[in-house]
Amino acid sequence: MRASSSSTANAPRAGWVAAASFSISTGIPWPNCRSCRWPTLPNSCWIRHSTTSRRRPNPILPGPYPCSAIATRLPTSDMPERALSRAEQRLSLAAIIASISVFAFTLGLSSPILALILEAQGISAGLIGLNSAMTAVGILISAPFLPPLTRRLGIVRFMLLCIVLCAVLLLALRAVPNFYLWFPLRLVLGFAINGLFVLSETWINEIADDHNRGRLIGLYVTALAAAFAAGPLLIPIFGSQSWIPFLIGAAAISLAALPLVAVRHLAPSFEAAGSAGILAFFRLAPTLLAGAFLTAFVDAAALSLLPVYGMRLELGEAVAGLMVAALVFGNVIFQFPLGWLGDHMNRYRLLIICGLFGMAGALLLPALGGGPLRWPLLIVWGGLTYGVYALSLTLLGERFRGTDLVAGNAAFAVMWGVGGILGPLAGGSAMDAMGPQGLPLVLAAACLLFVVLAVYRQGRALWRNRAS
Repeated sequence: MRASSSSTANAPRAGWVAAASFSISTGIPWPNCRSCRWPTLPNSCWIRHSTTSRRRPNPILPGPYPCSAIATRLPTSDMPERALSRAEQRLSLAAIIASISVFAFTLGLSSPILALILEAQGISAGLIGLNSAMTAVGILISAPFLPPLTRRLGIVRFMLLCIVLCAVLLLALRAVPNFYLWFPLRLVLGFAINGLFVLSETWINEIADDHNRGRLIGLYVTALAAAFAAGPLLIPIFGSQSWIPFLIGAAAISLAALPLVAVRHLAPSFEAAGSAGILAFFRLAPTLLAGAFLTAFVDAAALSLLPVYGMRLELGEAVAGLMVAALVFGNVIFQFPLGWLGDHMNRYRLLIICGLFGMAGALLLPALGGGPLRWPLLIVWGGLTYGVYALSLTLLGERFRGTDLVAGNAAFAVMWGVGGILGPLAGGSAMDAMGPQGLPLVLAAACLLFVVLAVYRQGRALWRNRAS
């Protein structure tokens, strides 16, 4: 039976009264629905939005709610049971940083050291790029499987499984130095890395708020960059033919499991269906997805082929490995200042500035790459180019919440996979066709295309005082 008009009109009022009473008596803010902004239901009964547009009567408060909803007793990340304390937030942030460090350290070590091993075996740059792209293929094809696996295993358990896989696969790559067997091994490695990638970024955006989002994500990306830098630094110390870098890498990866176990009771859950799927984000946020694509394109090409670029300029193995370290060191020192700037100025404008500097740095590399000025160039170029990703992630967290944020991060992962595939392929083919300088020319072209898209899509937003 349809509820009466009077009870329908009183439903929102009753919801607000219940929310206000709960907040006053307990001191805990009552959560609102992320979609319609009405307070959620009392008596531990939460709402989950229906995937259809048909309105359903509220089972506790009479009359239909302002949005289509059904009752459930399973809390979602959109509507947390209680706010985290500052200590719990810091503990959660430590777990996030540890897990993303696994992602960064694994890629930062494996990509250049495996490229150097293949170069020593006489493999062409194009085939090295193809082999390196298998990690990105794993990232790409794993995106649709992450939500069901997370619901089945739980976030912390799934992340722990990914950590174990990363450590085991890193050792397997050294134990089986076969070019063809590395294709499936690197494919599975990409799958494991992506689980950490998507869940870590969703988690950090759930913790952050609009007042400190840029700085927290800057800190998050700084940790990611530091782990990237630590990986290649093992190469000039121990060489590319030793077991020691692989053993150190596997041990460091395993240690990241400890903080995750400590915060397993604080981890969010994402069980409700969001209003936007992965494909919808190509229409909702194309500029942000293009930022993820550009960063992955440059990142994968540089990590896998910049050592080859240095070797073909006859700079030596140690210098070639340090070139990658300099690139990601710039990422370490630039991300927090960029996050602070993003909290005080138009983020879309800053996004385009970083893209322009990325293009300029790539064009200057042929002129300065053979001399001592390559070091400051690589540091600035790396810091501002990786800044495109940090700013895109910040804007994603501002615009989306909960399960929609999970879908957005999965879409980021898809674009990361596509960029990671095309970057080494395009860079390696350009080096085979035009010599070593083909690599920076391809990277400059990618930055130019991103800037053109961002200006076209965000022309009006560029004149606002704040990006949000």
